[in-house]
This record gives sequence, C-alpha cells and structure tokens, in this order.
Amino acid sequence: KKSLDIMLKMLGSEHPDVAGSYNNLGSAYSSKGEYDKAMEYYKKSLDIRLKTLGSEHPEVAGLYNNIGISYNEKGEYDRAIEYHKKSLDIWLKTLGSEHPDVAMSYNNLGGAYDSKGEYDRVIEYHKKSLDIRLKTLGSEHPDVAGSYNNLGSAYSSKGEYDRAIEYYEKSLDIKLKMLGSEHLEVAVSYFNLGLVYAKKRNFYLVKDYFEKAYNIFYKTVGEYHPYTMKAKEVLDILNK
Repeated sequence: KKSLDIMLKMLGSEHPDVAGSYNNLGSAYSSKGEYDKAMEYYKKSLDIRLKTLGSEHPEVAGLYNNIGISYNEKGEYDRAIEYHKKSLDIWLKTLGSEHPDVAMSYNNLGGAYDSKGEYDRVIEYHKKSLDIRLKTLGSEHPDVAGSYNNLGSAYSSKGEYDRAIEYYEKSLDIKLKMLGSEHLEVAVSYFNLGLVYAKKRNFYLVKDYFEKAYNIFYKTVGEYHPYTMKAKEVLDILNK
C-alpha cells in the first residue's frame, strides 16, 4: 500500500504501474481469503487497464480471470462463469486457441461448473484444457496431472468410478515421476483413489491407498493437519 501511495503521487491514477499495484494487492487479499477486498482492487486495476489498454488486451483478460476466481471462492458461481468466459474470449482472440492461458480459462470454467454440480460441462472444459496442455506442455507436466485429476474428480462425482480411477492413476503416474514418491500431491492422489475405491466398496484397496496417503501426510504436513486427520479417521474405521 505504501508503494501504491507513492506511485499515485508520482505517476497519477491511471498509470500502468498503478494498475499493477492494484492487481498485486488483489492477489494478496485473495491469498488471505479476503475475496471482497481482492475484487475491490482487481476492479480498480481493471478500470485503468480498460482505459489504457483497451477491452481486448491480454492483461484485461487476466483481471477478468482473477475476478472470476474470487467469485468462485465466494460461492457466486454464475458470476465466476461470466468473468471466466470474458477472459476466455479475449485470450482466444489475442493468443490463439492453443495457448496455456486459454487452457487455464477452460480449467477455471471446469472448476466453476464443478461447484455447480454440472459434471458434463466440467468434463467438457477439462478435456479442452487437457488437450492444450498436452500439446503445449508435454505429457508429464504438473498441469497435465492437474487436468487428469480434475477429470477423475468429475467422473467420480458422476458415478463413473472406473473412468475416475483411470484419470486419477494417470495423474498419480506423472506426480510420482515429476515430484517423487513422498510429495504432498502424491498423497492427495492416493487419497482420491481411496475415496473412489470406497464408493466401489473395495475396502482392501481403500485401506492400501489411505495408508499410503496417511504416511505422506504425516511426514509432510503433520499429525494434526485436516488431510492427515481425515485419512486416520478412515483407517480407524477400517481397522475396527
């Protein structure tokens, strides 16, 4: 905020650096979970960038994206979708159909539709995101693992458990190669696989995956983290 005050005095209220400071403050408030404050600053930055850069600039799209994320976190999913679609339209026009930022927009739209429980739309957008990421980032990138994980979650929510397992295992394979066997993200994959096998009532594999998840959670985030405690709770039930 001190930096912003100095820039406002030195550069005026519509300078690109002032817009950048507003955006940075928005990101800081978003990281703290203060989404109303985040949107206040994102919108100030957006106003400047619309005036100085025009309505179809990639930086304007970035702000629409940030505002969409904030609305999603606030539970205002239709507003989130509205802003993510604005962002997507600009990035498609300015960056082309296979840019990583376009993949990010598809991913974020998938997330918003997931929050609304519209799983066919979720799968549609996550597959679009995955296709771009495979082309632009390669088959072993963490973002590709993220797309596989999101598809696994959507298929699990739809009750298509074998498809969910297929995508969760693809995600896990990449994480193991890129992050190592004791990374928190690997534990999350084990946890997700355990949940799907619980839905399939294969309790032998539920126990196997939750034990793997618990051991990594315990080492990486500690005994009292919600992840660790949830895994232990499931294992306690299975061991009765």
